[in-house]
Amino acid sequence: MIESLSVEWKKFVNVYLIDRKVCRVEFSDYPVENSFESRVARRLRRDLEGYFKGKEVDFCIYEVHINVTPFVRSVLKFVRSIPYGRTLTYGEVARSLKTSPRSVGRALNLNPTPILIPCHRVVSKGGLGGFSYGSKIKFELLKLEGVRLLSSDDLAKAWLMR
Repeated sequence: MIESLSVEWKKFVNVYLIDRKVCRVEFSDYPVENSFESRVARRLRRDLEGYFKGKEVDFCIYEVHINVTPFVRSVLKFVRSIPYGRTLTYGEVARSLKTSPRSVGRALNLNPTPILIPCHRVVSKGGLGGFSYGSKIKFELLKLEGVRLLSSDDLAKAWLMR
């Protein structure tokens, strides 16, 4: 069974499920049609709505269905364990997995389920680092979780808008 749901945040966060497993999360200017029946999808929608209101949510309860290489899967599995409101650098993740920070960044760029696999919680040593949907969204997600990367939100916004 294929299901889709959309949650409004900034613009829209669209989620697609196959057989009650999340296979894609995307940030979009447009919502998808809410077409879901399962309890899993209904609960995920409620959890996402809560998350975007600042509630701490453990998305590890949701199964993901991703088609990636074993290396990418190992990076995503590790990153999924980073707690809400915490960050690690690409270097810290790389040291834990005995690989390079650049390889970690490439693997995270292939993450089809951001938020559920919180790649936004991996930052560079001197700032935000990349994010498949842009630094502004990454910054907003971290801010939502109470993470402060720089001494001032205004400085961070100025850095992002350059």
